[in-house]
Amino acid sequence: MSTKVVLESRIPQIVATATTRVRLAVGATVGNIERGAKVRSRVDTGQMRSGWYGEMIGEFEGEVGNPVEHTLYNEYGTEDMPAQPMLHPAVEEERVPFMTAIGSAYS
Repeated sequence: MSTKVVLESRIPQIVATATTRVRLAVGATVGNIERGAKVRSRVDTGQMRSGWYGEMIGEFEGEVGNPVEHTLYNEYGTEDMPAQPMLHPAVEEERVPFMTAIGSAYS
């Protein structure tokens, strides 16, 4: 009498789909952070709100920024003006959903 045990790995299937799923998760997160920063932006002239951009800068890397100079002063404040953060809250809002999406990409 003999017993035969066969182990099958799902690693090849996981690896095959993980790259696409991670890339999509990063892209979605970049877009969500950009939208969140825009929503939180003060609007006097609209320049700061319309200055936000989000883009993929690599296969698994994205960037959200704003070239409008006074955005920095609003985000961090000055000695005469308290901070009115836009980007940091938008990033924090996306932290858990991003981690969940990355985790599910490898399951």
